[in-house]
Amino acid sequence: MLNIADNPQTPTALHPQGQTRIKAAADLIGVHHQTLRRWWKADKFPKPTDINGILLFKNADLLAWLERQHSASEV
Repeated sequence: MLNIADNPQTPTALHPQGQTRIKAAADLIGVHHQTLRRWWKADKFPKPTDINGILLFKNADLLAWLERQHSASEV
């Protein structure tokens, strides 16, 4: 079963083994979806996986990235 979150509300709503579409991930992080595209092309953000023409981020990658950003902001 493919667990695709179309509109996660908070990082805690992301199931670590699921996947999230680009716009939903951008909304979660608070940036425009084109910003995410620029970030992953510059290796500043996890790259999505293409599944049947749909770009999906692994939720585990998103959660890890969010945790790194949170840890860096506390230093």
